[in-house]
Amino acid sequence: MNILLLNPPGKKLYVRDYYCSKTSKANYIYHPIDLLLLSGILASRHNVDLIDAIVERLSPDDCLNRIDIKRPDAIIALTGAVSIKEDIPFFEKLKKRSGNIPIYVSGDILMEDGAEFLKKVDCVEGIILDFTSNEILKLLDGIQGPFGTIIYKNGNSIVGNTGKFLRGEFNLPIPKYELFLRNKYTYPFINSSPFATVLTDYGCPYRCSFCIMGTLPYKYRSVENIMEELEYVHSLGMKEIYFGDQTFGIARKRTIEICQKMIEKRFGFGWVCFSRVDITDEDILKIMREAGCHTLIYGVETGSDELLKQYGKDISKEMLKKTFTLCKKNGINTVGTFLLGLPEDNRESILKTIEFSKELDCDYASFNVYVPRMNTRLREEVLKMGLISADVKVMDQSGSYSIIGTKYLSSAEVLKLKNKAVRDFYLRPRYIIRRLSRLKSSEDIMREVRGGLGVLKDVAAGLYRKE
Repeated sequence: MNILLLNPPGKKLYVRDYYCSKTSKANYIYHPIDLLLLSGILASRHNVDLIDAIVERLSPDDCLNRIDIKRPDAIIALTGAVSIKEDIPFFEKLKKRSGNIPIYVSGDILMEDGAEFLKKVDCVEGIILDFTSNEILKLLDGIQGPFGTIIYKNGNSIVGNTGKFLRGEFNLPIPKYELFLRNKYTYPFINSSPFATVLTDYGCPYRCSFCIMGTLPYKYRSVENIMEELEYVHSLGMKEIYFGDQTFGIARKRTIEICQKMIEKRFGFGWVCFSRVDITDEDILKIMREAGCHTLIYGVETGSDELLKQYGKDISKEMLKKTFTLCKKNGINTVGTFLLGLPEDNRESILKTIEFSKELDCDYASFNVYVPRMNTRLREEVLKMGLISADVKVMDQSGSYSIIGTKYLSSAEVLKLKNKAVRDFYLRPRYIIRRLSRLKSSEDIMREVRGGLGVLKDVAAGLYRKE
């Protein structure tokens, strides 16, 4: 069969990736990891092609024309809470033109009430709940479910998933990177392009109440399987890697083994990843740096120890300060991600978070607004609080707009404070001078220009948006 992987068009630069959807802040669009990993799984039995209408900036009509030319037998597409109001009409047009070609979708908005979605949306045949599973091969072969990770239509009935997800160690086929090399993907903390996005595990064993990742079954790839992919990436001439794990370095022994093998094989990769401050002590930071890690992204979330505990983060401000200092000592750039507008946030707590972002002295800060993501514990709590209604499903966690207030602040007030956070952090003269002093190459300059334009766009939006 000819299978088409599709990232559908949008009016904005939508990032639909790994059960998260948002508007790109700094004009970056990185590889949609759902489609990337499915490309390797599907290629073992089928011909696979790709249309990424977001990175190619295709209009809906241009995208439909491209699909007509490729004439696929089945389509696997992305959707998301940020773009669902555009995605469904596009899928309806696509279905009308393509006839009986089945469309299967993956996305954050589908992680709750998937069967109900299929009942309401005629143009979609099924939902993929784990893009690392090979069960899609069985469905395409006509094998009847139920499956652990797929919800699908069988005639007039909906076949629900069993919920039996693979856990523990697993292996993945090498993705079809060649399909993605045709497009100019970018990531704000990558030093050069083209780069590879690599996943060493799936899900997250931590239980932050605002995050969907802790609801996914945690599993991890064998070190040998990861090395096979890294060797292939190296053979393609790529020098930079974005490890797409939700928390790189969860298992200490395995993390050391991965880094040691990267050093031994002399790949020469530079790389960036997300991690946690309670698993990256100085010994781990040193071997990660030796293996090529130049940037670490940490979820700081808030400047309140009470809120960190309440929402299941299980870290403290002191731990954050210690680890950010160790990163600087070992020559690793830091990115702090902050979540403003949690249900218990008030003006004072958000202002403390803004001050804490500056106290940490991180190289970059990403300020986001809380959104009640599907299938999370905190969504259930805010529904009970009456802060939102159950039919609120369209949302953008990047903070381009806010759909929910806190117990003490309106959504407009939260957004205003988010805009203040961006201005207060990035427009400090000391910070600007420090960033300029670190420019040593053309790659440094281009990275700062891309990031700077995104910041200016964010600042301008905050200055001129009607509150």
